[in-house]
Amino acid sequence: MAPFRLTAPEPAELDIHEACAQALDRLLLPPAFWFTYPAGHIKLSGAEVARLARIGLKRALPDIWILYQRVYCVELKRHGGDLSKTRIGRTRSGAPRVFVGQEETFPLLIGTGAVAAIAVCTTVEQMLGQVAVWNIPLRRCT
Repeated sequence: MAPFRLTAPEPAELDIHEACAQALDRLLLPPAFWFTYPAGHIKLSGAEVARLARIGLKRALPDIWILYQRVYCVELKRHGGDLSKTRIGRTRSGAPRVFVGQEETFPLLIGTGAVAAIAVCTTVEQMLGQVAVWNIPLRRCT
């Protein structure tokens, strides 16, 4: 019989996102600025998706954008989560439609020259560590 092991539950990606947002609000120092791109976190009707697409909403963008001299992005995933891949789906009428994934979009963002780096993080600590590696100013935690 295997020994009993107590394991902590895996937090939902939205909970990780909220914790990262709180940390950035408290610790990021001006002139650095951040915002989130939560397009995939809210269920929308087909009509709402179509309307937002018509005004420019893009798929497969990173979750967190940090502006400091250049643009740095963080994609939040649960442990073991992978970047999305391009796939072909169908419209309501049955026509094929390409859904571009993060694996293809992230290199395009880096290729613009404006986005310096994109990191995939699974915890607040990992995200803050990456922000420090990028030399983005943070308040000291004691």
